[in-house]
Amino acid sequence: MSLATLLGLVVAIGMVEIGLRVFDPIGRNYETEFTSYRNHAVDYAWKDDKTDFDLDGTLYRHKPDLDLDLGSFRLRTNALGFRGPEVKKDKPAGTCRILVLGDSVAFGWGVNDEVTFLRRWEHELSLRPNGRRCEVVNTGHPMYDTTQEAALLRDEGMALHPDVVLLVYVVNDIEPTRDVVETDYLHRAGHPEEALPSIEDRWTRMAAFVKPLLPATAAFLQLQSNPAERLRRALPAGTDFVPELFGKGPRGWERSKQALLLIRALCADARVPFLLLDNTMPALRALPGFCHDNGIDYDELRLTEAEQKLPIYNSRLDTHSNALGNELMLQKLQAVVSKRPSLLQ
Repeated sequence: MSLATLLGLVVAIGMVEIGLRVFDPIGRNYETEFTSYRNHAVDYAWKDDKTDFDLDGTLYRHKPDLDLDLGSFRLRTNALGFRGPEVKKDKPAGTCRILVLGDSVAFGWGVNDEVTFLRRWEHELSLRPNGRRCEVVNTGHPMYDTTQEAALLRDEGMALHPDVVLLVYVVNDIEPTRDVVETDYLHRAGHPEEALPSIEDRWTRMAAFVKPLLPATAAFLQLQSNPAERLRRALPAGTDFVPELFGKGPRGWERSKQALLLIRALCADARVPFLLLDNTMPALRALPGFCHDNGIDYDELRLTEAEQKLPIYNSRLDTHSNALGNELMLQKLQAVVSKRPSLLQ
C-alpha cells in the first residue's frame, strides 16, 4: 500500500468518525443523556451511608421538582419525585387514581411526558363522557426491577390510595439492580455462574480494536453484530434463550416472583385491582403461568414482530419507544383495558 493510499484511508476513517459524532445517525446521544440522568436526576440510597441501606428497597429515586433538559427530551418531576404533573397525597373526591409501576418503558425514556403512552392515556380518559376524573401516577424509574417496584408501592404508593395498580413488566424485572450496586459500590464479587457467555464475531472484534481512538466508529461496528445470534451460538445445540434460565435470570426470577406476591398482597389488603402488563422481549415464558397460578391478573403489552420492524425506536442505540412506538403501546393498553370494563369504574 502506497503512502498516498494509506493517508487517504486514514482521512476517510477520520471523516467517518467525525460524521458519526457530528450528525449522530446511530444515537450516541443516548449514552450521554443517560449519564446526565444518573448524575443529575437521581438520589441514591447510599449517598449518605454506604453501609446502612436496604438492598431490597428503592435503591434510587428521582429528585423532586426537577425540570431537566436531557437533550432529546425534558424530564419534569413533581413534588413526590414522579414524572408528570403534581399529585395530591390526599386523593381528590371523585377521582380514579391509577398508579403505574415499572422501569424505563413505563417512564417513557427519550420522549417528553406528554408523548408517553401513559400520559396520553390519562388525557384520553379525561375525555370520556360522564366518566370519573382519572389520574395516572407514573412511578416508573429506568432500571427498576420488581423488588424495587414492590418496595416503592409498599413505602409510598399505597399511601396515595390508588384505585388501580398496573405493573409494566419487562426483562429488567429479572435483572436485579441490587447486583450492580453490590458489585460497583460494595465491591462484592459477582456470580460467574450466572454470567452469559461472551461470544465475539468479526464486528465485535473490530469494534474492540478501534474503540480507544474511534469510539463512534466502534459503536457503529458493534451495531452490525447480531447479539441474539452470538448468544445462540454460545448455547447448547437446539437450546432456546429463555431469560429466566440464563444470565441473571435464575436468581432474578426468584426475586421477582417474591416481589410480585408482595404487590399482590398489598393490593389485596387494600382491595385494589392489580394488573400485570407483560412487555418482556424476549418473552419470559414462565410469567403467564405464574400469574395464573397465583391469582394475578395478566395481559400482554408486547409489540408484535411486525411492529418491531417499524421505525418505532428513538435510535439504533436507544431502543425505547419514540412517538410512534408510544402510539402503538397506547393502542395495546386501550385494548387490554377495554376487556375489563369494571377496572376503571
